[in-house]
Amino acid sequence: METSKLKLVLIDGNNMSHRVFWTHQDLQYKGMYTGLLFGFFRQLIFLRKKYPDYHFVIAWDRGYARRKAEANNAIAAGIIPSGYKGQREDARAEADEKKLAELESLNTQMSQLQDVLLPMMKCSQVMMSGIEADDLIYSYCKYVDKYNGQAIIVSSDRDFLQVLGIGQNIKIYDAMKDETWTVERFEAEFGFSPTLWVDAGALMGDHSDNIFGVDGWGPKTACDYVRQFGSVEKIVEAVTAKTKKSKKELKLLDSSERLALALSLKKMDEIPNLPRPKCEPKDGEALKEKFIELGFASLIKEAKILV
Repeated sequence: METSKLKLVLIDGNNMSHRVFWTHQDLQYKGMYTGLLFGFFRQLIFLRKKYPDYHFVIAWDRGYARRKAEANNAIAAGIIPSGYKGQREDARAEADEKKLAELESLNTQMSQLQDVLLPMMKCSQVMMSGIEADDLIYSYCKYVDKYNGQAIIVSSDRDFLQVLGIGQNIKIYDAMKDETWTVERFEAEFGFSPTLWVDAGALMGDHSDNIFGVDGWGPKTACDYVRQFGSVEKIVEAVTAKTKKSKKELKLLDSSERLALALSLKKMDEIPNLPRPKCEPKDGEALKEKFIELGFASLIKEAKILV
């Protein structure tokens, strides 16, 4: 990877796919559902205009081996009742016909996007077996910071707020809300360093990923204690030293094993041997023809910006 003028837009592919799929769910052309494809490329065109001199890297989930193994061990030890992202697997198993059809449409369009359409544009796709996109993006941010480059993470996933702790040259763009997060904004809003976002997340837990925090500790309580004391370790030390403890504080002290697991699950991993992003110009006519085939008339004039 060339380190001079290193500027990356790091796109959470799964996050963007799900977001645009539900926005354009009913869009069809010649009997084929195309909403995810249309929404994804419309978003890419917007981002290319917003960040014209950046190289685009789209990261995809390919499992979560480390976190799944840790959670399963914790289930066996009686620490938590169900596994990492376990509720998503349950939801699929219990889905009715309508939901199954929606999931099939989503997965079919994602496969077409990854295998056929994105290879036609000037960008890199990155995926590694057993690794989540979050960890890949985090790792590229560490690399960018090492060489004094710049990175823009595109995702609405608030877990990425921890990545702001890497350095001043990392930013997050939430396309859903059209807002940008920086270290300065995070510290102004939360009153502590983004390096402590993992600690706050572990305390409050995360329903979307089935991570169990401290019972009764929501965002306000978690952030208040992090703001006052710092890390989970320091919070536990401070609470232990109190002669009189609240019910919530007693719950905290009873949750040491669960908290240790939550911290591990929330913290992103730095992945070694990252794939090197490729920046190769593509055939604009091929992408235009594909847009015509899919009925994306409104995107054809701007297809050239992607190649």
